[in-house]
Amino acid sequence: MTAAPSRLPMALRPRLGESTDSYVRRLARANHLAPSYLHGFLCGPPTWFGKPRLARLAAATGRPAAALQHALADASSPRRRRKPAPVRTGWPEEHIDRLRTVRDDAAMHGLPLPVLAARHGLDQRTVRLALTRDLPRTRSGPRPPGTVLTPLQPVIDPMADRGCRPREIWTRLMNDYDTSVSLSTIILYLRARSR
Repeated sequence: MTAAPSRLPMALRPRLGESTDSYVRRLARANHLAPSYLHGFLCGPPTWFGKPRLARLAAATGRPAAALQHALADASSPRRRRKPAPVRTGWPEEHIDRLRTVRDDAAMHGLPLPVLAARHGLDQRTVRLALTRDLPRTRSGPRPPGTVLTPLQPVIDPMADRGCRPREIWTRLMNDYDTSVSLSTIILYLRARSR
C-alpha cells in the first residue's frame, strides 16, 4: 500500500486552462524540487513516467480534486497510449480521385445530376455524395512537418551520442528544458535513430 503524499509547503493555484505538466513544473520550481522528481512522485508506482494522478496532486497541493479537474485542461482526459485509428471512408483513393473529377466537372459546366452520373459512370446517389460531402484528402498530399521531437533533436541527439539512456534524457528534458515528452516517445525515437 502506498502512503498518501504529504502536502507541499508552497501550494500554487492552477491557472485556468493550464496543462497538468505545466502545473507540476511550476509546483516543483516553487518548492525547490526537480520537476522530474515531483512528476514521478505524483504518478506513483508502477507508472512513474505516466500522467500524474489527480488524487495525489490534490493531496500534495491541498486543493480539492474537483477544483483541479475544473482548472487543468487535461486533468480529466487520460493520456493515450496508442494513436487513434484513422477514419475509414470505405472508398479507395482511386474512387476519391474520380469523385473529385465529378465535383470539378459540376463546378465548371454546371451539369445536372443525371448527366453527371451518366458522364462518369456512377449512380446518382454517389454523385450527390460527391457534391454535398467533404471528401477526404488523398495520401499523396504533403507529409506532416515532423514529430513532437523534431524541435528537440538538437538537444536529444548529443545526449544519445554520449550514451545517455532514455530515462536520463527524459529527466534532463523535464528538469533543464521544461519540456514534457512521454518516455515511450523518446524510446521510439532512439530506436529509429539507431537504425
